[in-house]
Amino acid sequence: MKKLWYERPAENFTEALPLGNGRLGAMVYADPFDDKLSLNEDTLWSGFPMDKSPENAFDGICRAKELINDHKYSEAENVLWKNSLGGWTESYQPAGSLIIKCSDTGQVTDYYRELDLEDAVAKSTYSIGGHKYSKEVFCSHKSELLAYHFSTDFAGSESAVSLSSPHPFKNVSKSGQLIIKSTAPYYAAPSYFECEDPIRYDSFENNRALTYSIAVRPVLLNGSCTIEKDCIKIKSSDFYLLLDICTDFEGFDKQPVDSKIDTEAKVEEKLSQVDKDYPQLKAEHIEDYKSLFDRVELEISGKDRSDLPTDKRLTEYEKDNSDTALMVLLFDYGRYLTIAASRENTQAMNLQGIWNEELRAPWSSNYTLNINAEMNYWHVERSNLSECHLPLIDLTEELSQNGRKTARENYHCEGWCSHHNSDIWRQSEPVGGENRDVLSVGYGFWNMSGAWLSRHIWQHYEFTNDVEFLKKYWNVIKGAAEFLASWLVENENGKLVTPIATSPENRYYLEDGSITSVSKGCAMDIGMTYDIFDICIKVCEILKCDFEFSDKLKSMLNKLQYYTVGSKGQIIEWDVERPELEPHHRHLSFLYGVYPGNLINDKTPEWKSAAEKSMDLRGDVSTGWGLCWKINVWARLGKAERAKKCADKMMRLVRESGYNYNDGGGLYANLMDAHPPFQIDGNFGFVAGILEMLLQTNNGEVRLLPALPDDWARGGRVKGLRLEGNKTIDFEWKDGKITHQNIT
Repeated sequence: MKKLWYERPAENFTEALPLGNGRLGAMVYADPFDDKLSLNEDTLWSGFPMDKSPENAFDGICRAKELINDHKYSEAENVLWKNSLGGWTESYQPAGSLIIKCSDTGQVTDYYRELDLEDAVAKSTYSIGGHKYSKEVFCSHKSELLAYHFSTDFAGSESAVSLSSPHPFKNVSKSGQLIIKSTAPYYAAPSYFECEDPIRYDSFENNRALTYSIAVRPVLLNGSCTIEKDCIKIKSSDFYLLLDICTDFEGFDKQPVDSKIDTEAKVEEKLSQVDKDYPQLKAEHIEDYKSLFDRVELEISGKDRSDLPTDKRLTEYEKDNSDTALMVLLFDYGRYLTIAASRENTQAMNLQGIWNEELRAPWSSNYTLNINAEMNYWHVERSNLSECHLPLIDLTEELSQNGRKTARENYHCEGWCSHHNSDIWRQSEPVGGENRDVLSVGYGFWNMSGAWLSRHIWQHYEFTNDVEFLKKYWNVIKGAAEFLASWLVENENGKLVTPIATSPENRYYLEDGSITSVSKGCAMDIGMTYDIFDICIKVCEILKCDFEFSDKLKSMLNKLQYYTVGSKGQIIEWDVERPELEPHHRHLSFLYGVYPGNLINDKTPEWKSAAEKSMDLRGDVSTGWGLCWKINVWARLGKAERAKKCADKMMRLVRESGYNYNDGGGLYANLMDAHPPFQIDGNFGFVAGILEMLLQTNNGEVRLLPALPDDWARGGRVKGLRLEGNKTIDFEWKDGKITHQNIT
């Protein structure tokens, strides 16, 4: 049974159930008397396009290079902090809430709610005073709207429908619709940054930020309704609501103040033109959704406790991890969330996908590019959702446009670069300049995300063999490599390294006991540079172009610093072996060459052994997404039981809502990933990890069941996985051995 189900309404965000069509997002609470859907639209962000680089960024970088050459790492870090970090990214914003109050009275009995992954519809049923009630909600990609259906056998049922927004708004209802108009803030400080007035608005009349409108149109199948300025009063036992949201966003480089979009008129016209009834809208929605979701099927032999509510099922899994079907459900849920949050011509998924109801969401609900945004898309090609990959590729292309200016002005380098955070305005400058702590260098001054994002363009080509696509985005890939080619310098051994490096968010001790984050080169930079240069060389050969550039990269590859092994047999994370501040740090940046890269594999046994040792030292405890990175790395290393151990750690119910950077990983009651707090990347990293345990490819060689745990060996089957080269594979196994396979 591919359902999440519960015996009571949701009381908070991490119990509510997510719906989406790529652009619109909704969290469904399903309360019988005071129902709420929290709403999102993927282009609703704070701010507007602006240059956030400090004037003396380049001077600071030059000075930091000199200090690092003199082994004055703390001084270099301070120079970067004070001179070369820019302003914060903008924040993804909630749109508001749809509230449906039912005035019927009586005791609620027989309550049940579910999210059916096979049709992407959230449903709830219950009884009040002996009368039966039913609600259904879905977000249609086909019709580009949200539909909410209410029905009961109580003829005297009465409901009141309203809209609200956490932002300044006004009611502008007309033409049989309830409409509100609102503005996003022009500034929204990150939740971890203390300042006066963290959320700031312009007036409606002089608004520099985005403007948006939400509209609801009621359709009654019996009874009557009255639309007032701020409420729809309905006397009906059978009605549905149609909802849409429109912003005046016209592009990452377009000022909202110049927009010609009349959001109020556009959303009103959109709903007025809907000429299909509820059954038609639902049928079209399901057909569209299933065309993606049904491509892949996974079954693994084992126990199935779908008779238990999902939250209780998680609790039971901690006692007995034999409920294999729950792990398959989480796999399917990740695919569902991808389809709900990332469709062609929508925005890429951010840290919370498209679901956020906080003005100051965790980490601004932005694009965190040192792992999280990429992890969101690790699985999509293998899991046959190639179209859903395109929003990230669009983001990369747009980011490269701003990134060329950043490379030129901040670094005096060729090509393009971006740092660890971005937003809908495609900020490419490093953040953290407003911070009152030098710690911001450890995450803000990391300029390698262009290379990582460009890997996704190459991956999309690998799976589709679409040469025209590769031609279209070749300059993006090439630009990421051009930046690194002009950024690299020779070290004292004549090897090429990055002159200023950080291993994202990790820090180390210097000999005097002080702590810093910068070094001359690091393992992550090695893996990513090898990776992007190798990709460029392959593309040049495929497209028969830029051979001079290809030859240059080949020459540089021969001079690149390679990995080194430390005293414990581990891969050294920084330029030389250094005592880590956090030996069990959540990031596995220095193992990029294992996964998602492929520089370390079976053909490099000595480095594979060093990677295994590194993983042992890192430990198997982490945050939600950190655990999922470990699943993938252990699977790539062929260590099935270690991968399964990390997967099992994900399958625990998290009730805490605060921040936990170390060992808080798991799932909330709605199966959304707990960092904690909520980040969606772990949901997608989990899907990638399961796939990595079942199927790997290396230089054209297909390996089935490369990391199959003993618990799964009894039997299973998978249908519809994609292989590189535009191929699809189905296979089955029993007692740990393949019994059937078919490649088309």
